[in-house]
Amino acid sequence: MPIVDFFFTSHAPGLIVLAATICLISSYACIGLLRHAHRSTGRMRNVWTMVAALAVGFGIWATHFVAVLAFRPGFTLNYDLWLTALSLLIAILVCGAGIAMAIRGTSAQDRFLGGAVVGVAISSMHYAGIAALIMGGSLDWNPALVATSIIAGISLGGLAFVTGMGGSLRRVVGGALLLTLAICAMHFTAMAAADFSRCFPLSVSGELDGFWLSIALTFISILLLALALGSSVLDEADRRRTARERERELRDAEQISAVTNKLGLAMTHMAQGLALYDAQGRMQLHNQRFPAMLGIDPGADLSGISFRETCRLTIIGTGEIPADLDERLTNVLDNHMPLIERGGDIVHTFSEDRVLQVSHSPIGNGSWVTTVDDVTERHRSQRAIAHLARHDGLTGLPNRARFNESFDWALAKAIENGEQLAVIAVDLDHFKEINDSHGHAAGDLVLKTLAARLNGLLREGEVVARLGGDEFAALKIFSSMDALRDFLVRIEATLTRRVESDGLTVALGGSIGVAVYPDDGRELSKLMSNADLAMYRAKAEFDRRICYYEHDMDEQARQRRDIARDLWTAVENNGFSLAYQVQKSVASGEITGYEVLLRWNRPGHGNVSPAEFIPIAEECGAISAIGVWVLKMACLEAASWPEPCKIAVNVSGIQLAQIDLIDTVRNSLFMSGLAPHRLELEVTETSIIGDKNRALHILRQIKAMGVSIAIDDFGTGYSSLDTLRSFPFDKIKIDRSFMNEVESDEQSKAIVRAILALGRSLSVPVLAEGVETREQLDVLRKEGCTEAQGFLLGRPGAIDWNDRLEPGLRA
Repeated sequence: MPIVDFFFTSHAPGLIVLAATICLISSYACIGLLRHAHRSTGRMRNVWTMVAALAVGFGIWATHFVAVLAFRPGFTLNYDLWLTALSLLIAILVCGAGIAMAIRGTSAQDRFLGGAVVGVAISSMHYAGIAALIMGGSLDWNPALVATSIIAGISLGGLAFVTGMGGSLRRVVGGALLLTLAICAMHFTAMAAADFSRCFPLSVSGELDGFWLSIALTFISILLLALALGSSVLDEADRRRTARERERELRDAEQISAVTNKLGLAMTHMAQGLALYDAQGRMQLHNQRFPAMLGIDPGADLSGISFRETCRLTIIGTGEIPADLDERLTNVLDNHMPLIERGGDIVHTFSEDRVLQVSHSPIGNGSWVTTVDDVTERHRSQRAIAHLARHDGLTGLPNRARFNESFDWALAKAIENGEQLAVIAVDLDHFKEINDSHGHAAGDLVLKTLAARLNGLLREGEVVARLGGDEFAALKIFSSMDALRDFLVRIEATLTRRVESDGLTVALGGSIGVAVYPDDGRELSKLMSNADLAMYRAKAEFDRRICYYEHDMDEQARQRRDIARDLWTAVENNGFSLAYQVQKSVASGEITGYEVLLRWNRPGHGNVSPAEFIPIAEECGAISAIGVWVLKMACLEAASWPEPCKIAVNVSGIQLAQIDLIDTVRNSLFMSGLAPHRLELEVTETSIIGDKNRALHILRQIKAMGVSIAIDDFGTGYSSLDTLRSFPFDKIKIDRSFMNEVESDEQSKAIVRAILALGRSLSVPVLAEGVETREQLDVLRKEGCTEAQGFLLGRPGAIDWNDRLEPGLRA
């Protein structure tokens, strides 16, 4: 109550309001600048600390002296200049110390302590300012109120700093109000503690009168207002910057969280195993796939373990510790450490179902990233591709490339052990007929079954391969001929076993040719060529399945190659000629036509029999060109004859399989002008059976032109009645082999009689070939044969138009 009474009775109200306003402005500026300094760093923090100290120091000082001006002690007060200045300096410096303590503190206690120091500054400045009053007499003090004033300044100052350094604007205002209250409470309580009743005015030199003090206070008030406005602006800017920073931090936190979640999902679900190691080789990060792919216990804690320990756990896996663990671990580290330093990858094969590729990528600071890929399927595919590249896709046997490699291996081993090496060529008999009769699926089944059987009979030093189609090859390292013969017998036994599956029964057979290193050759190509020659000899001889290479086979092969070469030369240079053998009626002896026969006078060798060079022409492919030439020349010559005799031209099976034969016949007739009914084509039943539907289609097209079709060598091939039924042949020719003993052998006579009866029943004329005796002719006449040809009737050669009838054939 004394304080309240003193406040209202001893002060001018207007100046009191001014003092409170100055105090509030300075307090607000101090709290704002205090917060700004707290957010600053480095040198700027010191600058803003000094500015805040100036704001509150000037505010305390101005508040004090304005309040003193408002005090009415009953006489005029004057002030000592230096003590007044000292009081201002005390306010600024001590407040600066308290503000610095609050800014650098980390807790509320530190902030309270800083505010308490500012409270000390308020008290110190006040009593220094009272000491600056110039007056006489003695000033009495109330100790209780003095203590209350100091405690009020210290406690309220500490609370002001704790409140004002909070986050919101409300706390800024609250801190400013508390600091204002601290200054005012301390000042007026201290003024109430002083008793001026025994004091009187004095006048001394160096005093500061009220006018100049008012000027100074006005300047300070303006400065404080500016500082308050500046602190308000700074505080608003800080709030906006803080809001932006908080918004940016939230946004960054969201982005970091999203990236972290995505990274976590990616690492969890990525197909690779991934681990990050630091420069000391310690694991910093890994995903779930990493230990799972390496076979490490998924429950094991891998954080911080070394790369060496990772390798050790991989070797151990979930099983027992191997006895050679240290040795294996050393080998693994020796393989991986260079890759960790420079980067690279290595493939580890743990089992058939687990092949891993481990890659190391250095980061640059000594750390690295290790990734683990499961390449089991890729490795399996590569092995499968490599296997297919060296093995037959159908049978699984080694192919030609693998066979060549096996030969090199077998040859080196045979030489090393002083042994011999046999190269064996195997070819199935009549395999094409199996495909034609039962289909290609059956043919594939036969090949796979045969391959499995051949593969099952192999022993050490033996190899079997499929080179293509029905062509197989084998190798045998042997030291005695008995061992080689045993291997060949096993192959032969396999070739003759039947193949039975799903109602299909196929009887197999094959031909085997053998060439032996080094007697029959030193290179694979030479040995294979010689083995093929021996195999073809075995195929040609019906009573032999196995044939060894003989040196004269090379001579025969060379002769066949020379003949083939000369045949092509003859085709290019028109080196052939035609001969004609007459065909006559058995009953009347009249000429019914001529068979066209091919003749070849080989340069340097003389005339070569068609039986010798026609098979070679068929092998080398020259038969088609020769056939075209024969047909064209025969039609041209026949068209120039004075009488319209019929000609018969033989057509090979190869020609009959080609659709071009139709155009060849048509063009030959057109270019020569020969009437179609004067041309007769002779085909064998064997050539038709190869592709019956195709052959009969071609023959029907030719027959539609008006050309006659005769079936040649009837009785020696299939002699299928179905063939005669399927196509209306214009003539049947009995093969010459039945005429050799027809006059003395009843069986031959019976066959001829049967063929003639067949011809009569089908209304097809029959011509007998190879008639060389009058007895044979008499038999044919007696049995009712239509036509005949042979040496008895006329030898092949040029036609003598002056004498075209043999006297012995006249009626």
